[in-house]
Amino acid sequence: MFSQFFILNNKGETIIFKDYRFDISKDSNEIFFKHVQSMKSEITPAFNIDGINYLYIKKREMYFVFTTRLLVSPSLGFELLNRASKIIQDYTASLTEEAIRLNFILIYELLDELMDYGVPQSTGTETLKAFVFTPPKQIKSKQLESDSIIDNFLKATNKISVPPKQGVKPIHSGSKSSSISGSYNALSTTSVSKVVNNIVESISGAATNLHNPTNGGGDSDGDNEIYIDLCERLTVLYSSNGTILRNEITGKIQMKSYLRGNPALSLGLSPEFTFKTIANRDESNENENESVGGINSLSPPPSSSNIVDDCSFHECAGSGFQANNVINFKPPQGDFTLLKYRISNNNYTPFLVKTNLESTVRNRFDLVVTIRSNFSNKVVPNFIFVSIPVPKSTKSLTHSLDYGSQNQKVEYKQSTQAGNLVFWSIKKLRGGMETILRIQIHVDGATSSIPSSNNQQQQQQQQPQIDVGSTLRKEIGPIGLEFSIPQFSCSTLQIKFLKMLGSNISPIRWIRYITDSKSFVSRINN
Repeated sequence: MFSQFFILNNKGETIIFKDYRFDISKDSNEIFFKHVQSMKSEITPAFNIDGINYLYIKKREMYFVFTTRLLVSPSLGFELLNRASKIIQDYTASLTEEAIRLNFILIYELLDELMDYGVPQSTGTETLKAFVFTPPKQIKSKQLESDSIIDNFLKATNKISVPPKQGVKPIHSGSKSSSISGSYNALSTTSVSKVVNNIVESISGAATNLHNPTNGGGDSDGDNEIYIDLCERLTVLYSSNGTILRNEITGKIQMKSYLRGNPALSLGLSPEFTFKTIANRDESNENENESVGGINSLSPPPSSSNIVDDCSFHECAGSGFQANNVINFKPPQGDFTLLKYRISNNNYTPFLVKTNLESTVRNRFDLVVTIRSNFSNKVVPNFIFVSIPVPKSTKSLTHSLDYGSQNQKVEYKQSTQAGNLVFWSIKKLRGGMETILRIQIHVDGATSSIPSSNNQQQQQQQQPQIDVGSTLRKEIGPIGLEFSIPQFSCSTLQIKFLKMLGSNISPIRWIRYITDSKSFVSRINN
């Protein structure tokens, strides 16, 4: 099926090269890189050169490439490339060139088990554990061993959401955890009082981590942990009069498990997450409805239950949802997506956008853009970027901000690939706040009709009339927003609990909520 697999860095140097069928010349990696470099703007993820099909993805400034002479489904190739990169990341702890070069023996062993004569065999991290025994080599941290009191304080506070060492530990870490046969050192709840106590202990030097001190000072390798990311991406379309034409959410629950023994887990979701095929769901117990992760007061006010149009589960949760939105599953070690879902008729948007375009002066447009944050004032987005297309005939542009100019920046860039654009970056916009941008666009050509003489009117009647002002107005907009909001869920979906089946002990879990923009567009009244 697939003849070769190789990994190149952004300079074209070969990091890994595996030949499965020996029916393609060894210089295929050089041919691939030369073609990619020569077709920078028009390159496609799949192409054919001299009867050889190339399929590739790019991650962390590295190219992961398959070659084949056969007619293979591109989607199959891309899925295998993504799985191969995830397996390498799970085993080496970080998907970097340094980690791959350091663990090249382990990676070649993984590739031998991944495919046999170019045919996919085992593509799961959990399955490969039974065949791959080479221990990984970890990249030495450059961090100083003696941290200051402030560093310890920041480390302890960072662990409220996601600890900084997430994703830098391989699944087969040769740590002392393998000799420990005791119970899990689990945090049953991430309460504020426990976090404060741990911070105080960290400052005084009595403790160095947030684990229970039942293991003689805690496990420095952070074993028996599971990381959970609830990620949602929004697709929103505003009309020129401010009404919402489209409001869609695509979300997923991403997990990374370091649990010893792969215990069976039970994950509970909020009752606002409902399905069209299931009616009259039982209400969850109030004790179970205490949110985990600390976003209870940060979520948007639910006006009605969100209806999920479709969803898919990982193979470890084949039974799907149980009663009360509970998922029972046995997580494999490494990175995997437990649940993917889509909500097509969402009734909430984190930002309200209003625009007004006028032309009261010849050769000038006046555009007013108003953005209001529609969430709690405790929420602060990581960033907000606004892009506004303007006519190609724009001669000059002036702007003014009505609020928070010290945290905002406006730039006008000409002759970009998308035309002339105005970039508006907002560093800080708390919930419930509003900011306004006023732009004066000076263009070549009249923005409105001008009275003419009788002779000119007779000539215009004989020739088709072109409304220059109307054409220029159509070149303004639509407005696009890009943003990222931490610890926030637009669909009001929350993780209520995570526990081990058959046990009252909860695993150590780190839960994070992220909301990003996939396509947030607002039209302008042209």
